[in-house]
Amino acid sequence: MRAAVALGVMVLLLMPASFTQQQLQFGGDSYASLDPRKQRLVDHWATRFTETIGQKLDAPHLYDDVVPVSTKTTFDAITHALMTSTLTDASGAPLGDVLALIERVETVKGEVAGARGDRQFRMYARLTPGALDTLEQSREFKRGRDNTVYHKGYPINYREQGGVPSIQVSMAPDGRRADIDVDYRSSSFPVAFFNGHLSSSNSDVRAGNNYDRHVNRWTGFRNWWQSFFGVRLEHAPEEVANSSPLALPKSPRAGRKSIDVMVDDFLTAWLVEGDIVAAMGYVSDRAQACLAQDLDDPSELDRGLAPFQIMVRLKAAHDALGARPSLEGLTTGVRFTMPGLKVVTQRHHPQFVIYAVPDDIAAKFDCQSQLMPGDSKKVRREYGNYFGATFNINGRTDHPVALLWGKDHGYWKLVSWHAGADDRDIEVPDAPPAATVARVPADVSLVAAAYGFLDSWLIRKDYDAAFRYLSEKSYACYDLVRGPDQSPVASAEEAARRLREGIQHTGERLGRTRTLDDVLVAVPESHAAVRVMDHPYAAAFTLVSIPDAFTDAADCVAMATGGGFPKEFPLQYGKGFGMTIQLRTKGGEAPVLRTLWTRERDAWRITAFDLEVP
Repeated sequence: MRAAVALGVMVLLLMPASFTQQQLQFGGDSYASLDPRKQRLVDHWATRFTETIGQKLDAPHLYDDVVPVSTKTTFDAITHALMTSTLTDASGAPLGDVLALIERVETVKGEVAGARGDRQFRMYARLTPGALDTLEQSREFKRGRDNTVYHKGYPINYREQGGVPSIQVSMAPDGRRADIDVDYRSSSFPVAFFNGHLSSSNSDVRAGNNYDRHVNRWTGFRNWWQSFFGVRLEHAPEEVANSSPLALPKSPRAGRKSIDVMVDDFLTAWLVEGDIVAAMGYVSDRAQACLAQDLDDPSELDRGLAPFQIMVRLKAAHDALGARPSLEGLTTGVRFTMPGLKVVTQRHHPQFVIYAVPDDIAAKFDCQSQLMPGDSKKVRREYGNYFGATFNINGRTDHPVALLWGKDHGYWKLVSWHAGADDRDIEVPDAPPAATVARVPADVSLVAAAYGFLDSWLIRKDYDAAFRYLSEKSYACYDLVRGPDQSPVASAEEAARRLREGIQHTGERLGRTRTLDDVLVAVPESHAAVRVMDHPYAAAFTLVSIPDAFTDAADCVAMATGGGFPKEFPLQYGKGFGMTIQLRTKGGEAPVLRTLWTRERDAWRITAFDLEVP
């Protein structure tokens, strides 16, 4: 995936037993299988599509034959969450469900190859006239800190309460246009700060165990998309044993041949012969990072079992297709439209299209690059190190497969995969323009404090000095950003200890670095009410002056006890200031860490913090 590359094809391969036939289930890959309320939204969507392209396109054809599977799963999952989330006012009186707040769907974005994380796995909709007031009155949603980095043009942020997974409704200032997604992953500190993969897998119902999380909160949803490399699986593959004596080949059986020969022999060994061991000779260890992207913490991937997990899935996909005499008619080459890709002439073009992929585009697709610190701008547009193979399997035009190949010990091997994506990053319809942000000089002492904190933490590795920049007020933020597997803290002292451990964990994980510019990149602010501050380190971190009302609302205790951001506020400044940072990754974006700074006893301290994710 975040753009971040997400492992969209590794969907629920270790899912629990399905619902019994007696239980009502929603969801499907065809228009006819959709709930009538969802069908009406698709009808409006098709009308808008027709107006855009100037060609008649009915709703069943749009849904069944045109949109890719990742777009269908995104629409299906979001609307299911909306229709099963009921709203009540302060007295408990019903306000309907959230789906009733949707007037029409403008477009749905599934997995878009190479796009930013906040341009994938979401639904853009026009809300009913009273939608904002309804959410404001409800007990189930709370207005959180406004979006200042992601969701440009949609700063007003309402989030469903009760922990992850949760619905996020980001609105334009007019309260009518919205960017809606489901957040399945916790943006916990410190793990999420270093997980570039979170930007995409965070909202993809197919990724990792997101489906399990979905049905645990919103029951009655059916997993109809289970697949691997574009092959539909009727049943989840068996779990991998704790150990295996099988020795996997270190080199491909075709040897050191041209890329077209290597791709052809991999697909033949896998899909035609069912020789999974031979197929694994073409899979680089680097591809294991695609499995890691499905985990909340990629560092927890069991690298010893990862090859066997891939094998089990390859075998399940082969068995689902059944015996085939050749690749002819089984795989069909697919053209991608992304600029920078160069078609390679080769004799297997009807079965798969091969592209020369430049290094900068490869970095965005490579799962491993998503998890590696580095400057994406320093990756040059050079050809010769990577190739891509694109195709459909078994006639599934809604689930194109893209395999990235790179050199591994002198052999061309599969280093990353991508399936079900659309490479057309269509502009968001009717997207409101981003606000013009004012600029003001920065307070010199604030700049020194912000730099001192980051330098102590990330460069000098003086974690005690870095921790001293945290005010005791910030300790209450720990429970707001902790992961679902982390227990609540029993005291402020325990919160302080865990935050100190988190600071050290992130610093050690990053390793030795020389300057802040090497590891951090400033992120542009897009909120009309903030004022960007000019300072000497603006390339590494952003400082902003924020309204006093934002400072009061961002208080950790207030947020933890149910306080929300105000709907209206005076533009008075001077109480608090914000600092935002983002880790540089070779593959693109990572979550943004936002900190609130105020003066305590004549010293600048961090009094609140959170993570903003796409």
